[in-house]
Amino acid sequence: MTPRLTLSFGLRWDDMTPYTEARNRLVDPYNPESAFEVITPGNRNINSLGVPPAVLSSWATVGLKYATADSVGYTPDLFRPIHHDFGPRVGIAYQLGSKTVLRGSYGIYYVPMPLAQILQPSNYNPPLDLRFQNNPFNNPNVPGGVNGPYFGLYPYVVAPSSGDYLPTATVDINQPQDTVNPYGNTSSYWDGANWNDERQQTWNFTIERELPKNTIARLSYIGTWGSNLEQEFAIDDPEPDYNYAVRTGLLPPGNSNLLRPVPQWALYGINHTGYSHNNSLQAEIQRKFANGVAFDAFYTYTRFLTTTDPSGFTSGNTTINGGNGSGNLGGSGGATVPENIEILGEPNLSYQQRLRLTYFNSTTVPPHTFTLDGIFNLPFGRGEHFFANVSKPLDTVIGGWQVATIFTWNSGLWMGVNPGLVQTRDPSIAASKRATFNIPGSSDRYREWFAGDFDPSTATNIQGTILPPAVRPAGPNCQGQYIGQLAVTLANGTCYNAPFSGFYNPDPRDSIIGPGMWNDDLSLYKHFKVGERLDMRFGADFFNAFNHPNDVPPDPSTGLQDLSLQNTTFNAPRVIQLSLRLQF
Repeated sequence: MTPRLTLSFGLRWDDMTPYTEARNRLVDPYNPESAFEVITPGNRNINSLGVPPAVLSSWATVGLKYATADSVGYTPDLFRPIHHDFGPRVGIAYQLGSKTVLRGSYGIYYVPMPLAQILQPSNYNPPLDLRFQNNPFNNPNVPGGVNGPYFGLYPYVVAPSSGDYLPTATVDINQPQDTVNPYGNTSSYWDGANWNDERQQTWNFTIERELPKNTIARLSYIGTWGSNLEQEFAIDDPEPDYNYAVRTGLLPPGNSNLLRPVPQWALYGINHTGYSHNNSLQAEIQRKFANGVAFDAFYTYTRFLTTTDPSGFTSGNTTINGGNGSGNLGGSGGATVPENIEILGEPNLSYQQRLRLTYFNSTTVPPHTFTLDGIFNLPFGRGEHFFANVSKPLDTVIGGWQVATIFTWNSGLWMGVNPGLVQTRDPSIAASKRATFNIPGSSDRYREWFAGDFDPSTATNIQGTILPPAVRPAGPNCQGQYIGQLAVTLANGTCYNAPFSGFYNPDPRDSIIGPGMWNDDLSLYKHFKVGERLDMRFGADFFNAFNHPNDVPPDPSTGLQDLSLQNTTFNAPRVIQLSLRLQF
């Protein structure tokens, strides 16, 4: 545009045709909250897919019905085609003076769901999953014949017949099986009629300034908004015992599958309704190598919230109460969208309101991160600050050494309280107010990271003030206890202790910062020139050079951090590696 201004424009369009299976062996549950039925692609009848008839009849005995997508008016390939993936991009750079540049950009990007994530779970959808097998301990070729004393003990076979070898030895797949489970059959339910590709909008603004001594300073803001993300949602889940008892006045059935709208199903629902927000402020100072020094210092502040798994290539959370129920070690933000029957009182919430309940901080991205990497020439040897006039042989030993380092620090990851417990108030504790103490039966020292489900009266050798619990099991039950049960008065006047399990816990998730951690790796190395064609490099690498232990996360139920477990999980002990490399 001008010598100071540059603009860049672009547009990408992706036309995503539906995935298809080579033999059309792809099925999807249809109306799974009212029927035990699957549909096949287009007008391809289930009997035309090459599935053994005994498999189909075996599943039919427990009520499974079959239809084609065309016959029920469903999208023919079970996943609708995506024709609207238009991704505009724009970039701008403006020179503000001789040493300062402003940069900015905006873009929209699409990511289709990997085929493997569709095909792998679909392999187990009824009726595509049924086992036929021979029992190796029920073989007539045993001493004494079929009615002999060792009949059924296959290890006693001493003279196998031709029927015990391939190709004669086969498994009979022509007889219907009576082992099909009439309840709780696992299946993947894809909302193919409303399918979308994951969409991300990204924008950034950067100011760069050239500083003296080959140094650049950079300050950036980066924002992203993700939509149409892969999202797990509950469908056909069992009604919690408490809600059933309150609604009917009856004891719930012993078989929890009977609390499902369709008892034969145990579904795993996936759609593309998830969303995420990420705002990041980044500051960087970079020095190019000059006068024996180069470094890059980088600080990032990030706030990343999502309804779903932040990785596009893993299966995400698999339980209603997913989303880091186990401290920093488990979960990744987001959870399975619950059904209304899984919320206490069974409110009439819309899908979007229930989706909002799963919008958490991501447990894989720390809020604060600092990284420093650099290379430094040690000031020893000829021409350097120290021992500048040493002899050449001595300079070969002490001169020319370099040190490289990578130092990282982060403020800790977001974590949450065990969702099987109830929060009575904010359990967070300021870092300066966390007490340390011992507990009976252990010589270990503990720190109260948050006010969890812990009895302070059992603590000894207390330093600081222990805060009373802000987390407890659900209750009260019929006996007035808080042990994870809720009292329900049934229609016959008796009191029933209903378990709290099965509910979606709406308490705050992933709202506590876990312990921070840091590490420093160092390398000491030197190049030796041997003649004109041979170069030798000696290196000594020190991983976790200071042998620094990092604190483990606290227990998500008690809120206690075991200080004796330092250095057992989050960083390895110091490792020293020596190397010698020849190049010619």
